[in-house]
Amino acid sequence: SNPSVYCILGAHYDCFTRYADLFSIAPGANDNASGVSATMEIARLMKKHSFKPKNSIQFVAFAAEELGLNGSWDFAAKASSTQKNIKMMLNFDMIAHWPGSNPSEWTLNIIDYDNSKSLSLKAKEMCSLYTNLITINDNTNYNRSDSYLFYRYGYQAIFFASAANDDTYHTTNDIVENCNFDYCREVTKASSALIIDSNK
Repeated sequence: SNPSVYCILGAHYDCFTRYADLFSIAPGANDNASGVSATMEIARLMKKHSFKPKNSIQFVAFAAEELGLNGSWDFAAKASSTQKNIKMMLNFDMIAHWPGSNPSEWTLNIIDYDNSKSLSLKAKEMCSLYTNLITINDNTNYNRSDSYLFYRYGYQAIFFASAANDDTYHTTNDIVENCNFDYCREVTKASSALIIDSNK
């Protein structure tokens, strides 16, 4: 057991819309209640099953991601200044959108960074072993979510996102009815497997 080493699971909880009253009409079901829900569900299940991790696991909901990754910037900067030993950071952002119900098509994008290729490969392995998910590695949006700031401060981070474009993104139609919770469950399952495998 090494409680001074941390695994961070995180997702941003703020949301906004492009064409309405920015914050007051922003349901944000996929972006990013989906990520926060996965973070909370993994915490709930670990508590329920009395999982005893080798390292400390910290569950974090980040603020102000939509305003410039401000919450994760603050968190990662403080962690770096206190030399917090973070083994890995797993970020969830928009993980409940898939337009079809056929599980053989469900695809997860695992975004990684120069220092987290091995973690990305482990995540791919967990998807293959425990889920129906196909995985890809498209790093186009590498700097558009909270994992990026952890990378900037030298920590290993990866970023899980649906590989399907969501046309309700930043609109008032980003509602629960447009989410695919069976798909989201598979992403959460893969994430749980990765965290458990990293803390045995």
